Amino acid sequence: MVKRILGWSTIALLAVSFSGNHSSASPLEDSLAVPAERDACTKEFVPLRREAEERGKLIKAASERHAPPGEACKLIGNFGQSEIKMIKYIEANPAKCGFPSQIADQLRVSHKNTEAIQKKVCATAQEAQRGGPAGPVGDFD
Repeated sequence: MVKRILGWSTIALLAVSFSGNHSSASPLEDSLAVPAERDACTKEFVPLRREAEERGKLIKAASERHAPPGEACKLIGNFGQSEIKMIKYIEANPAKCGFPSQIADQLRVSHKNTEAIQKKVCATAQEAQRGGPAGPVGDFD
């Protein structure tokens, strides 16, 4: 079950980080407003995006090596924090940077998915730490 959750979480999380275009300018960067403001926005936003990408890569690597759920829980939490940073930046600079409103909406939806995946993985980690599922064990005949 953990492998399935981690596999799907990797796909879901990386879909946001690696959205199609691998050129130096993303569609988001292309949509930025005035050149001087665009440069400032790019310099401020790109490191946030790179941080999310790197954290996404760590999740993928952990999934490929079948890392324990506790480690995955922490990595997904770190990725979620990087999503929050991007969301806050976009929400704080919509006019200056010319961010389309759907970008923030898409990131919020993605972050909700990240939170749901993290909740499942962390619950699995806690269950494993307790030594298995809670509840009665034994012969109930």
